[in-house]
Amino acid sequence: MVDTMTNDKVIDYADDRLMLKLLRSDELMPNIFLCIVADYETASTALAYSTYILATRPVMQDKIIEEINHHNWNNNNNNAEEIYETAHNLSYSDLFIREVLPMYPITIKAMACECNTTKTVCRHKIEKGFIIQPDIFSIHYNPNLWGPEDPNLFIPERHEIKHHPIAWMPFGVGPRHCIGMKFALMELKMCLIQLLRQYRILSGDNIEQGFKRQEKIVIQLDAIFVKVEKLSS
Repeated sequence: MVDTMTNDKVIDYADDRLMLKLLRSDELMPNIFLCIVADYETASTALAYSTYILATRPVMQDKIIEEINHHNWNNNNNNAEEIYETAHNLSYSDLFIREVLPMYPITIKAMACECNTTKTVCRHKIEKGFIIQPDIFSIHYNPNLWGPEDPNLFIPERHEIKHHPIAWMPFGVGPRHCIGMKFALMELKMCLIQLLRQYRILSGDNIEQGFKRQEKIVIQLDAIFVKVEKLSS
């Protein structure tokens, strides 16, 4: 973004064929601030869920630690480049994170679209102007999409096989999915490497307090749809 910054007057088109892709200086800081804020909150929440799973499933934690140690990881090595390379080779850790995110999604709102033509989809008539928004929990916990294993069980190995291309939606879908998806996945793995090479996460007596999930029905009349949400507190 710094490379695209200019203090000159930005025009939409330099000629009939070329559109300039430049940021004004007063646009640069808000964009950088947005990236930092969005990244810190979502990454810290995902890490909190990850540590909960590690604490309550010590066998999985042992497996990730063994995988890290298998790559001859030096506890005194803080070189970010080598941590990055190591993270690329941690296959089970990748499966673990890919299971955490759909089971405990950071946001329950996916991409919302406005219907521009009246259509009938799966015997449901959708009028022009209606807002369509998929319910992420209904998709992430759908046994037809994530079976044959129970989608309510934490099983990282389920991601070793192919599923429906948009069954996994923690970062949204389509051309406007989260631009930081690859960065976020790598960041989570690198954080887990740094954490588990020095510490073991243990379960406390009150670990389940404040971590309850419940269902509620939300009726949104203006969009005329009903959705079921599973909430985490």
